[in-house]
Amino acid sequence: MRNTVLAALAGLALTACPSTPPGPTPTGGGSTSTGGGSAGGAAQVTRVDVTEAITAATTWTKDKEYVLKSIIHVDNAVLTIQPGTKVLGERGSALIVTRTGQLLAEGTATEPIVFTANYPVGMRGVGNNNWGGVLLNGKAPINVTGGDNKAEGLADEPRNRYGGGATPDPAHSCGRLKYVRIEFAGQPLAANDELNGLTLNACGTGTVIDYVQVHRGIDDGIEVFGGTVNIKHAVITGSDDDGLDWDQGWTGKAQYVVVQQLPGRGNHGIEADSNRASQDATPRSSPTLFNVTLVGRAPDSSDPGEGRSRGMAYRVGTAGNVNNLIVTNFNDWAMFVDGSNSQARWGDASLQVRNSIFFKNPMAAWQNVRPSNLADGGVPADNFDEEMALAAPSLNNRQVDPQLAAPTALTAPNFKPLTDSPALTGGATPPSDGFFDTSATFVGAVGAADWTAGWTAYPEN
Repeated sequence: MRNTVLAALAGLALTACPSTPPGPTPTGGGSTSTGGGSAGGAAQVTRVDVTEAITAATTWTKDKEYVLKSIIHVDNAVLTIQPGTKVLGERGSALIVTRTGQLLAEGTATEPIVFTANYPVGMRGVGNNNWGGVLLNGKAPINVTGGDNKAEGLADEPRNRYGGGATPDPAHSCGRLKYVRIEFAGQPLAANDELNGLTLNACGTGTVIDYVQVHRGIDDGIEVFGGTVNIKHAVITGSDDDGLDWDQGWTGKAQYVVVQQLPGRGNHGIEADSNRASQDATPRSSPTLFNVTLVGRAPDSSDPGEGRSRGMAYRVGTAGNVNNLIVTNFNDWAMFVDGSNSQARWGDASLQVRNSIFFKNPMAAWQNVRPSNLADGGVPADNFDEEMALAAPSLNNRQVDPQLAAPTALTAPNFKPLTDSPALTGGATPPSDGFFDTSATFVGAVGAADWTAGWTAYPEN
């Protein structure tokens, strides 16, 4: 039985009908299901195939599962997604919000919104059973010539461009994401050109990113290309490449960020750039971060396609103010400041890591490995001494066991410090600026109360 949905979703070509969950090689066209869908279970659910751009105000409701059949643009329109709604992405699909669109996806702690791959549980993330991800394009400043750029991983056409050009809007809103999970995303849409789980392109301070998990993505978890967007309560688990990645002049803020690598998955916990082509371009990347936990994948010492397990890489002119950070369990360096320009930023104190804890990374002291040349596109190490830099008394960094409950567990991690943990004290007080929680004077992303509990999930496939 096939029913055509017309009035409910203006601007979409949608079909809904009963069927079984898709197999490992889904094809285009309309299909539906009753039953539990890809998540299993007995509840009846109607599937709605999304096949065309969203060009009028549209609401997706939790009584349906929405299947992205291809690259879907939200263009000159607002897409609202209700709490508890599931969105399934097929191979080659992605949800792209243009500079004239907005995504309002606000779940709750008990009813998060879930974006996942359109495969049965047990098959998601197996082989090529992934989808593209969520990408938001905005109008805030970037440091690319002309203030306008093409989104990574997509064709060069107007809907895939971002930045405000000659008249950027630092307060632009790409929408609101709250209590959202994005799983098994990052599928390459072109050779060697992947999307990320969540990509924030030139999004402004009007954008809300709060309580978002990105799980088992093929490329980066969250990548920020310029803009002024702020991020709060982010959990990034099992990314193939980097956890949090920034570039092109991001000057926003982040607080409460967890990055956990899994065996065989993960390069840098944080990978930070400004502009590879012009390292002094303005605005220079210079975000402010408080309360971050980075967990590597040791004892796994493999070197998969994306590179070795490393805590932080600051490169090509980035600055940044990073505070109350835990870096633990990486099998390569804990921090690397790569190249003379970013090293100069450390020298002028516009790049600093303060009030942080380092533990169980390789070697002694601050456990940094400084090869003479980097295979992943970096520049020679220039003999910058990260150990000496981090050990400066004024920075108040420590080498001590943070005593986290279960930070490396695969399916039920716990990043909360134990009762006697030294991470519960010794952090700096975050700024009182309306964004930061000034009570978070502990070190790491999670204090005595576990904000990750209840809405996150860690499926293997």
